[in-house]
Amino acid sequence: MRKIAESFLMGHPDKLCDQVADTILDEFLRRDKETRANIEVFAGHGAMMISGEVDSRADFDVGQIAKKVYKDAGYDDEIEPFVHLGSLKREWSDSMAKNAATDHAVCYGYATKATREMLPTPVVYAHALARKLDEARQHIAEMKWLKPDGRVLVAMEGRSVTHVSVFVSHAKGTKVQEVHGGILEHVIKPVIGSVENVKLFVNPAGPFTEGGLSCYTGLSGRRAASDLYGGLVPHVNLSLSGKDPRHPSRAGTYMARHIARKLVNDGKATQALVKIVYVIGRVDPIIVEATGDKGEDLTEHVKENFNLKISAIVEKFQLKKPIYRAISTYGHVGVADLPWER
Repeated sequence: MRKIAESFLMGHPDKLCDQVADTILDEFLRRDKETRANIEVFAGHGAMMISGEVDSRADFDVGQIAKKVYKDAGYDDEIEPFVHLGSLKREWSDSMAKNAATDHAVCYGYATKATREMLPTPVVYAHALARKLDEARQHIAEMKWLKPDGRVLVAMEGRSVTHVSVFVSHAKGTKVQEVHGGILEHVIKPVIGSVENVKLFVNPAGPFTEGGLSCYTGLSGRRAASDLYGGLVPHVNLSLSGKDPRHPSRAGTYMARHIARKLVNDGKATQALVKIVYVIGRVDPIIVEATGDKGEDLTEHVKENFNLKISAIVEKFQLKKPIYRAISTYGHVGVADLPWER
């Protein structure tokens, strides 16, 4: 069975919403590292709703950040932000134990020796293609016709790439041959290599000259599979973007990935899957499971060697730093300089 993964350009509506949520979070953390936040973003047709809950001493113009992110992604039209952030305090907040989980979270971490990034190969290729498209638009003069919205798909059978699909927006009047030829030579071949036996689809529906939030909708967290393991292994079912570092889904997901990497690097398995489950009001996870590719039960090793309290994870990885906008595109895992990847 083929393994398939997708990735999305920085100007894709869903990724725009993720970037806005995490850039706002970064600004809160920059001004108040004790900020608690659960920020959600929905946008479409020129408007953007920023809502959720925040507990912070910081105060700034949230709408201006949304506008800047939109411009930074490469758009020259305007969006109209609507901001409505409520309080994060719950009726049971005072009765909860200190550093207890504030939400349920089923967190998964995965790692494999198959690639340098320790991710499934289709995921690596998909993110590399998306990043290359964004870089081509920004830096290659003969591809200035590229526009910010787009997505890519990679399918593999065994170690061979069988299908690559690129759907990317472009300027009006750009010839089909220029779009196909430019993307093939400057994007696909540098990432994939030989395409002799690869089925290629470049804008198979025809011209794509209208994109972004002028005519489509976006929602933060909608691309959670792409943010992690491409849907090829289980992943947390909540949006990570916009969540403060003490949210169990964010801290737990990063810790689970770190543990999986460690298990593989230490020779415990050639690929590992880790599950950590938190429930509201509990300091420690209620379930911890870890398995190797041959069915090895590595759970006790994990319990004995890793502190899975959320507060310990935040301290270990220094998660209160404003680092989140940088990972709101091209994946939250597999990037070498991230603390949970070291």
